[in-house]
Amino acid sequence: MARLSIHVPLAAADAQPDTMLRWARRAQEAGVGGLWTLDRLAFNNQEPLIALAAASAVTSGMFLGVSVLLGALRPPALLAKMVATLDQINGGRVILGLGVGSRSEDFAAAEVPFEHRGSRLEETIQTLRLAWSGQPVKFKGRFYDVDVGPVGPRPLHQPRLPIWIGGGGTEWALRRIGRMADGYIASSSGGPAGFRTNWDKLVRYAEEAGRDPSDIAPGGLIYVCVDDDKARADSLAASYVRHYYGSGRPGTGGTITGLADDCLRGIEEYLKAGLEYPIIASPTADLAYLDRFLEQVLPRLDISS
Repeated sequence: MARLSIHVPLAAADAQPDTMLRWARRAQEAGVGGLWTLDRLAFNNQEPLIALAAASAVTSGMFLGVSVLLGALRPPALLAKMVATLDQINGGRVILGLGVGSRSEDFAAAEVPFEHRGSRLEETIQTLRLAWSGQPVKFKGRFYDVDVGPVGPRPLHQPRLPIWIGGGGTEWALRRIGRMADGYIASSSGGPAGFRTNWDKLVRYAEEAGRDPSDIAPGGLIYVCVDDDKARADSLAASYVRHYYGSGRPGTGGTITGLADDCLRGIEEYLKAGLEYPIIASPTADLAYLDRFLEQVLPRLDISS
């Protein structure tokens, strides 16, 4: 599995209809092994599973993932079919990153209650794994009651298609990750220290659940903006935060900005904190910024891509 991946900025203000295809081609040319993007409903971004399916048509051998998909917004059996289809198209190299979600408007748009969304996501995960097993889907929970025959196709990814869970802002979220996830996707907002703190808690929760913490992949989203003009990079990062989160969240969202040397040191701090699967994101869809990272930072990182 690729250790370093690129997160395609489909939610950036300057994203274009062909951003996914252009970024996918450029990342593969540079030898990057993985490609991710995000999921929102009440926002001007492309649907991630469809966009990644398009990326699989112009790349070969890359892992594809969503960081993170709002799983509770989709019926579990339908989501199981969609993700398994993408996995088959991409040759068994899909990672499903799931998140609880924090914006009520996304749930309102899907006509799904915002309350109890964490528990709803847990039932979604249980149903997904049952559907992917090839067995009849017989699941009765608090939110879902499914009793049908097998839902195909089965994923090619074996022994099972991995589910990573993002977030970790609460103890409940970390407990859920420790109990259920194959991987953890940390937010960039907490920085390396925040990742280390959450990871240590997650390890403890996994052990309490009778799991081996080494079975959980330690990943994280890291926003990076390489620019000789740090003020310009900070402005880009702050503009992205305002565009994506609104005026209520000031600052640069933990984006690592500035010279290539500065960005390299920032990423290395995450690696020293124990993050093994960096997902490098950008506040802009301008390919010049992707090229700067690929040419000036990636070759100097002591990590496989």
